[in-house]
Amino acid sequence: LFGNIVKSDGFCIDFIFYKRTVDENEDESLIRNHDLGINDFSMEEVAQLYRPSFLDPGRKTVYTAAMGLDQNQHEIRRCTTKEYYHLTGSTVYAKKLQQEKDAAGITAIESATPISKTARNISFLRFADHLLSNMDRLFAFYGFRTAKHRFNLYQGKQRAPEMMVNMLLNGGAKYNRKIRFKKKNKKGKRRNKKKK
Repeated sequence: LFGNIVKSDGFCIDFIFYKRTVDENEDESLIRNHDLGINDFSMEEVAQLYRPSFLDPGRKTVYTAAMGLDQNQHEIRRCTTKEYYHLTGSTVYAKKLQQEKDAAGITAIESATPISKTARNISFLRFADHLLSNMDRLFAFYGFRTAKHRFNLYQGKQRAPEMMVNMLLNGGAKYNRKIRFKKKNKKGKRRNKKKK
């Protein structure tokens, strides 16, 4: 349901929608009408009609999944945290931002900034003096032009979970050689067009 609320920060627009809530009585009546159990399925039926997946979340991987029921031969699919950050686009943005900071001299200002979390008045006054003396340069660097990059990061964060689910269920380009080679051929054709 549309909530009759539209928000904007000057670059993107948010439309607020509300999800219909289900009462506990309605939810229980839906569950009571289904009497499926583990004994209602045979192993042959599961192997023919379904694709069982066994997920394991981890620290270095977002997920590791074992696909299939065969004990000797089954596919292992995983998405590492490094791949997740690459899918969001944050690694490329961080590298580009660091290059821009170095060129504008912002890195030196930020690294020379004293600690703000202190109980000593003198230390905090040093921090405030440093920020006030460099405020114009910092505001000029972190101005309106960063809104586009923040929006692109927001889009990447929205897109990344869907791409990870696609990798899990369909294999994606990482596990499918045909898709991988199609992407390489498309990139090669684009580069040839640019050179001409």
